[in-house]
Amino acid sequence: MEARKAGAVVLNILAFVLRLCGIAMCLIVIALCFSGIAAKLNIVGLVVDLSRTIPGAIAGYGVIASPFGGVFRFDFALVAAICFVLDYACTRASRALR
Repeated sequence: MEARKAGAVVLNILAFVLRLCGIAMCLIVIALCFSGIAAKLNIVGLVVDLSRTIPGAIAGYGVIASPFGGVFRFDFALVAAICFVLDYACTRASRALR
């Protein structure tokens, strides 16, 4: 019984971390849509590092110029969506373990 509780706690923590990662990726996608915001926040190095960590199959996929002077990064948006789906799956699995 204690192992199930421990598993549920671990899954809850993992779900929380995935949710934070998804929110952070969404904020980065929004910031990149506006060229002025991305320059003021100086997130170019962070974006380059994130681009290197994304799997090669989707890295650089769907980079579209936005009407606000920046770019919409579909690959970052896709990673955010994957984080939210994994968050949901971990939350459901945690509830099933209780």
